[in-house]
Order: sequence, then structure tokens, then C-alpha cells
Amino acid sequence: MHLVRTHTFRGKRWRFIWETVRGNAVGYAERPGQTIQIDPRYCGRELLETIIHESLHACVWDLDEEAVTMTARDIARLLWRLGYRTEEDME
Repeated sequence: MHLVRTHTFRGKRWRFIWETVRGNAVGYAERPGQTIQIDPRYCGRELLETIIHESLHACVWDLDEEAVTMTARDIARLLWRLGYRTEEDME
């Protein structure tokens, strides 16, 4: 998988860290450091949903966790139905 190192959300550059996240989390967005951490052990739809979830936090920081979770799940489900897959998912 091509791992993105940075991405700009709403005019601010965020750094992506691809390593195990503390606790039980799959991903984490930290606003003061503008860092998104994603656990690279995950794949498929769960990884897609996590990337969307943390990206939503970066874009709309004031959304509550429930709204972010529901929105990320719905977007991931749509993209999955449309055929989104990484090369690793196809193997």
C-alpha cells in the first residue's frame, strides 16, 4: 500500500503516522500537532472507514464522535459498494 505521509485538509497540512495506535483505537487524530495516526495492521473496509473517520476529525473538528463515526461508516460502505479496494485487498 502506498502510505501517505501528509495531506492538506481545509488549508492545513496534517501528518500521517502509520503505526500501532495506543489503547484499543484503530486510528487517532490529534489537532494541536495536526497528526493522524493509523494502525497499518488493518485492511479492507475497516481501514477505509478509519481513514475517513480520522479525516473527518481533521476537516470538521467540532463534530461529535457519534456524528463522525456514523458519517465515516456510511461513506466507507458507499465506497466499498462502488468497488473501492486497495491492491492488497485484491490479492
